Amino acid sequence: MKKLVFIPLILASSLFSTSIENIVEKSLQNNFDIKSLENSIQITNFQIKQAKNWENPMLSFKANDIMLNKNYIKDQKEYGIELSQAIPVGNKLELEESIARKEKILQEQALEDKKLEFESKIYLYSYTILILENRLKLLDEYQKNLNRLEELYTKLYSYDKASLNEILNTQISKYDLQMQINELKTTKDNLYLNLEQLSYEKIDKIDESLNIKDINKQKVEEALIFHPKIQTLQTTSQKYKDTAKLEEAKKFSNVTLALEYMQNKEQDYANVTVSIPLPIYNTENINKLKANLNTNQTNNKLDSQIHNLRLQTNIYLNNLDKYKTNYKILEEKMIPLKKKMQKVLEEFIGFDKESLKENLNSLNELIDYEIKASEQLEKYFENYSELIYYSNKGVK
Repeated sequence: MKKLVFIPLILASSLFSTSIENIVEKSLQNNFDIKSLENSIQITNFQIKQAKNWENPMLSFKANDIMLNKNYIKDQKEYGIELSQAIPVGNKLELEESIARKEKILQEQALEDKKLEFESKIYLYSYTILILENRLKLLDEYQKNLNRLEELYTKLYSYDKASLNEILNTQISKYDLQMQINELKTTKDNLYLNLEQLSYEKIDKIDESLNIKDINKQKVEEALIFHPKIQTLQTTSQKYKDTAKLEEAKKFSNVTLALEYMQNKEQDYANVTVSIPLPIYNTENINKLKANLNTNQTNNKLDSQIHNLRLQTNIYLNNLDKYKTNYKILEEKMIPLKKKMQKVLEEFIGFDKESLKENLNSLNELIDYEIKASEQLEKYFENYSELIYYSNKGVK
C-alpha cells in the first residue's frame, strides 16, 4: 500500500518541477522588458523604409503685384502656384538607409545582451536555490542530532550525570541553528520570487543536477569575440563612419527643382527654377569631424571592452578551477575520511555520557564538512552563472 502511495507522489513532484532551460525559455517569452526591446526593433524596420524616401514636395500659392496704393490705376495682379521638389543626388539616401539599418542592428544586439543577462541571472538564482535546499537538509540532520544531545543531557541530568549548563548550551545551539535555517528558507523563498519576477510564472520546484561542469576553455575564448557588448561597439563604430560619409555627402546632397505657373489678365506663363546648395560655411565639415572623433573613441572603447571581458572571463575560469578543486578535496578526500572515523567510533561506542556526546559531536562535524562542500559548490555555480554572461554562453 505504501508503494502505491509513494509512486503518485513521485509523479506529482516531477510534473511540478521544471528545468533551468525551461525557466529561461519562459522568461524570454513572457518578460515585458524583452517584449519592449522586440517592439523597438519593429519600429526600426519602419525607419529603414522611411530612409529611402525623398523629402516631401512643397506646394506654394502665389499672388504678385498686389497694389497697396488705392489711386494706382493699372491693375497687374498675378496669381499662380509653385511646386518644388528636392531631388537627392549622390549617395545620401543610401547612407541614411545604412545608418538606419545599423540602428536596427544595435537594437537587436541590445536585445541579445538583455537575454544573456536574464539567462545568467536565472542560472544564478536556480543553482543557489538547489544548493540552499540541499543545505537545509543537512541542517535538518544537524538539528536532529542536537535534539538527541538535549534528550541525552536531560536524561543524564535526572541521574546527576549532566549539568544544567550542558542542557542550556545545547538549547542555545538549537535556537542559533533555527535562526540559520529560517534565514536560508527566507533566502530560498525570495529567490523563487525572483524567478517568478523574471518569468512571470510561478516556479514550484527546479529539476537540475549539481554536477561539476566540463568547461571547454577554447570554446569560451572563441565565443567571447561575439559578445553583444563587443558587437554593439563594432556596429556603433561603423555607424559613425557612415555618419561622417553622410556629412560629406550633404554638401551636394539635393538639387531643388521648382515649377511655377502664373496667370494675369493678359497671359499665362511658367517659370522653372533649379537650386543647388553652396557649402560655403563648412558646417558639414564640423559634423564630419565630430563623427570621426566618435569613431576613434568607440574603437578605443572596443579595445578596452575586449581586454576587460577577456580578463574578467579568465578570473571567473580561475575561480571555477579553485572552487572545483576545493569541492573535490572535501567531497572525495575529507568527507570519506570523516565518515570512516565515524564508522570506527560507532563500532566502539559506549553508553556513557562522554562516548555518546563524542559520537553526536562527530556526526555534527561530518555535517559541518558537508556544509563546507556545499559552500564551495555554491561559489562554483555563482561564478559559473556569471561566466554565462561574460563568455557569451561559451561556458555552457
